[in-house]
Amino acid sequence: MKRILVVLALMLGFQMVNAQDFKKVQTSMLIGQYDAAKAEYDKVVAKKPAAATTAEGYYWKAKIFSGLNKDAAKNPDAYSQVKAAISEYIKLDQEKGFPLAKENGQDPFFDVYLRSFKDGVNAFNTKNWKEAASSFELAVSFSDIIFTNGWSSSKQKFDTTSIVYAGYSNQNANNIEGTLTYYTRLIDYKVSAPEYIDVYRYALVQYITKKDKAKFDATLAIASNSYPKEPWNEYETDYIDKNYTVDEKVSLYDQKVAAGPLTEFEYQMYGDMFMSGKTDDNPDKYIEKAAEAYKKAYALNNKNYAAAFNIGIAFYNQYSLLDDKAGLNIKALQSLNAGKLAATPKDPKKKLAFEASFKAQQDSIKKLNLVLDPLIKAKVDASIEWITKAYDVIKDKEKLERAEKNVAGRSVDFLATLYAYKRDKLRGKDQKASDEADAKFNIYDKLHDKYQ
Repeated sequence: MKRILVVLALMLGFQMVNAQDFKKVQTSMLIGQYDAAKAEYDKVVAKKPAAATTAEGYYWKAKIFSGLNKDAAKNPDAYSQVKAAISEYIKLDQEKGFPLAKENGQDPFFDVYLRSFKDGVNAFNTKNWKEAASSFELAVSFSDIIFTNGWSSSKQKFDTTSIVYAGYSNQNANNIEGTLTYYTRLIDYKVSAPEYIDVYRYALVQYITKKDKAKFDATLAIASNSYPKEPWNEYETDYIDKNYTVDEKVSLYDQKVAAGPLTEFEYQMYGDMFMSGKTDDNPDKYIEKAAEAYKKAYALNNKNYAAAFNIGIAFYNQYSLLDDKAGLNIKALQSLNAGKLAATPKDPKKKLAFEASFKAQQDSIKKLNLVLDPLIKAKVDASIEWITKAYDVIKDKEKLERAEKNVAGRSVDFLATLYAYKRDKLRGKDQKASDEADAKFNIYDKLHDKYQ
């Protein structure tokens, strides 16, 4: 215990000696005699070189040159001296709470803060992003000290403007981590002024790219509260779309639906994800899930032509896949028939056995299409139903928006294709139905140029 007290006494004594060393410097500074203060400072340092590297030495040097900096034309290097000295002082006295600065003034801190902010603005205006970022970062570090210690007349917790521009400059310099450092401070403070909304948007996009769900969720929650009218659920959908497997998306969708109904927008977004995420190994699973989501969106708003159209396209895609399988079966049957003559044995006994086997192969292939035909018909009819619903919503509008015109044009083309398929399939089997399908084909085929 005695040893500790001795050490503390020695430290206190050392500080008092240093304070005495710079007493005359302090006196000159009090009456604004900056040149005299510098002369006294030089005398102390000449006699005790180590004094220059103490907290007192750095502080008074910064304080002296802060005074000399008032006449920058006469003392052009004064600011650089202030900046260097006060930076060293901060290292030595920050943990103690800057007692020297609190007692004798904070001018050097304000000098660096204001100058670095000004330099940042100049560099920003000339699009020198790296230099601007460096200057604003310095402004932030000094403003943090100023605001934390209550040295400013402002009662705000930090200098929002410097932080914003430090973030903007880093963003323009393509320094993602630097940008997030400053934007995160604004987000954590829950800034909600209109001009800061892009801060949230940038952070969310970066967290999507980084697959950082914890930070994404935290930022999204604050953004939703700060700007409740913004469609932030688009970002949530984007995160899911880019970072979840298709099966994970389906599982999440099922969980959300079970927990409670989604909005029209959410249903449609999930439908879009399932449509774009379908895989070759099991395409029907995701197409059907897409159709399910789109139907729920349409049920909430029967004017949602996009949802209706996408349902029709979902069924059209299923029809196409089934039709491709039927086509392969037909080719297989044609190939089988084409090779029959060459493969038929001349021996009567062997020929009978071959004929039986050949017919069994033919029947097997034909049965495949007998199963596929009703499935294809159902998909074709469903596709026609929903694409027609989409087209009916917009067909009578006097002026179509770009998206509406696109859907209208694609709708008449798809409908023409589907009715042509029905016509050809029914020909020779049900001529009346075939003629009706042909009439529909002609109606939609003639509308092709209307939406070009």
